[in-house]
Amino acid sequence: MLSWIFALAAGLALAALAYRVRPAAPAGTVYALRAFAGTLMVALLLDAPLGPSRPLAPWVGIDVSASWRAGGDSTQWAAARAVVDSLRSAGADSVILFGDSLRSDTLPTAPADLASRVGPLVDAATAAGRPLVLVTDGLLDDPERIARLPRGSVVRVVQATARPDAALALLDAPGGALGGDTVPVRIVAKAGAAGSVATALELRLDDRVIAFAALPALEAFEEHEVRVVVPVPATDGTRRLRAALVAGAAGPAPGAGSNLDAVAQNDTASAPLVVSGAAAATFISSAPDQDARFALSVLRGTRRGPVQAFWRVAPGQWRTDGSLRPATEAAVRQAASSAPLLVLHGDTAVFGAPRALGRGALVLFAPPVAGEDYYPAGTGDSPVAAVLSGVPWDSLPPLDVAPRAPRGSAAVIARRARRFEERTVFHLEDGARRTVIVPAAGLWRWRLRGGRASDAFDAVWGSIFDWVGTEARSGAPIAARERATAEWVPRRATVASGAVGEGVPMDRAPRALTAWWLAAAAIIALCAEWLLRRKIGLR
Repeated sequence: MLSWIFALAAGLALAALAYRVRPAAPAGTVYALRAFAGTLMVALLLDAPLGPSRPLAPWVGIDVSASWRAGGDSTQWAAARAVVDSLRSAGADSVILFGDSLRSDTLPTAPADLASRVGPLVDAATAAGRPLVLVTDGLLDDPERIARLPRGSVVRVVQATARPDAALALLDAPGGALGGDTVPVRIVAKAGAAGSVATALELRLDDRVIAFAALPALEAFEEHEVRVVVPVPATDGTRRLRAALVAGAAGPAPGAGSNLDAVAQNDTASAPLVVSGAAAATFISSAPDQDARFALSVLRGTRRGPVQAFWRVAPGQWRTDGSLRPATEAAVRQAASSAPLLVLHGDTAVFGAPRALGRGALVLFAPPVAGEDYYPAGTGDSPVAAVLSGVPWDSLPPLDVAPRAPRGSAAVIARRARRFEERTVFHLEDGARRTVIVPAAGLWRWRLRGGRASDAFDAVWGSIFDWVGTEARSGAPIAARERATAEWVPRRATVASGAVGEGVPMDRAPRALTAWWLAAAAIIALCAEWLLRRKIGLR
């Protein structure tokens, strides 16, 4: 409406410039024609609307992740399909499926995606200015993204009927171990929205039962942790750890047919354990801290074989990671010299010149003293730049970074107070012996913040260890971890039904630039004005 008012005012102003504000009687018609033509031309320039705006028909987005079946309610997915059908009958536009990917397809008979990521759908709806009706079970992985939806968007949560259920939420075990050693295994059981009955936990190494523990009845979403130390056989090979909820003295065995345990798919979890006579990597810290702990966790997740670690708890006193058994300094030095990948944290010269230790790849992690905050700013020109292109640098906590003479390529750079002075967090030196220098501390803040910052920690360290490692990856691939994904594990809802969104939706009002007849009317009015001017004697 405002654009038409402005166009009319502009048209009257153009006519007034030619014929004065109050034209004489013979010039009244040509005055009106000039004002009419001027109004149409300005309206075309402004692309003014030609009618009232009409809201766009909303998109329908439906979560197709396996979490619909995690509660054991077989009617919940059918109810969600009915909601989608009713929305389409009411005039909704495209139906888009989201989960671990975004696609437009027919609704599946049983949802099976292994994630519930709504971010790509939110980005698409925001770019198109489309309101969105989001049909979900309430268990989204990135619920904070829906606040960016256009106005008029709605979340429809289809509730499930809660049933007793126990699930294995976590099986945390090293990916490799030395033959004849022991490894710690951590298992977490979790109850569903209706709690769980008492049951038992069984842990097997291949086909042999190595641990058995009773689990008490749990309240809604309560967790129970079991820690086991597993002796590793001396023979090389790939073993499999398998945890399962089984019948115990307290009650019947869990299973799909049991009224006391709603879901059978989340009652087991397994992981491979590579047993070798030699370590795939060695991690040594002379000043153990959170940075070392979290980096070691990523290293164990990226290496194919066993990773051994040693901590210096006092001058001359070393402990092995996990069991904290004493280790002699000579044994630690020998492990450092023979490691195909050596990570030295703290005092990197604890055994003398670090580059003189062995011939394997080397990571020198030397934390500086606390100083001014340096904020991660992006990647440099390095071999891992493409892998780290999606890291949200602007949202990461600051670091302490020491100055260092440029050498090698910069994998990650940081700026002081987000300004101009730059320092390199990871220096990559390529050659016959790949080396990474990390003159920084405070990376642990990324992991503790959780969410995308924690993912950035894993991505950065994982890419660094993948690049620096020189292990030949020949032979048969390691069997993947077979565990109940997060979609099968009971968890609290992350979103609720209601209106959401703060963006600006587009409309379907016809616009002036799409009406060719407006330009034709303006031209005809100008031609008529010229003819009438000549007829009444105006030039």
